[in-house]
Amino acid sequence: MKKWISVLATALMAFAFTSCLNLDNNSDFIPEYWCMATVTKGGVNPVFQMDEGFFLAPDKAQPADTFAVGERYYLYLVLGDTINQPAKTSSIQLYRYGKTNIKALEVLPKDSTDRWGNMPIILSDLSYSGHYCNFYFRSFQGDGLPNTFELIRIKENELTTPTDTVPKLFFELRHNVAANTSGVLYKRFFSFDLSSLTTDFPNAVRFNIKISWSELGRGTWTSTNDYRPDQTLSNASILLANRKKSEFSPTPF
Repeated sequence: MKKWISVLATALMAFAFTSCLNLDNNSDFIPEYWCMATVTKGGVNPVFQMDEGFFLAPDKAQPADTFAVGERYYLYLVLGDTINQPAKTSSIQLYRYGKTNIKALEVLPKDSTDRWGNMPIILSDLSYSGHYCNFYFRSFQGDGLPNTFELIRIKENELTTPTDTVPKLFFELRHNVAANTSGVLYKRFFSFDLSSLTTDFPNAVRFNIKISWSELGRGTWTSTNDYRPDQTLSNASILLANRKKSEFSPTPF
């Protein structure tokens, strides 16, 4: 039991990108985490499965129609009791959650016309877990159609062969719309399926991926990271902070 608890904590903590915040030297702190998970049991007592295989069970009843089996969520949580739980399952305090859209990766071949719009966003988190590239960002409401969000592989920038073991790839995250309506920023949660990469590069042990996006008011930004589809613990980035113990009712973001 202790072994899998330790591995679960590692799965969450390995992706922390902020340091602990001490609000009061005499306060009682518990770690809080972000993670991606899929609903495996719905109803008032839902169960979520992380991409790393661990199961998370909220310690309080939820509205019966909130979570449906197969839906994917971006969860903000605190790990709870593990003693009275089945193997590889942890009780959690569920603070907030965002329902996540699952989409396929788009491809822009070499010498092809770019057909996607590129309105700016405000990116909050970019992570990898399982065979997904995950995003949490904010954007204005799109004005017109299409009004979609796409992760596009830009083949024009690639110098790769199908036998590469470490392909270097270039992606762009796009708000695919010609214009938007400013005033209100909406939270967006997306997981893009990267399964097609292992088909295109069967010898790859990892992928070096550079992702670019248009950041609202700040021009073009980029992030370069390694994606390892076969690793046991994903290299997702999960926000880790310490705060005072308190009771919250879980709400959407």
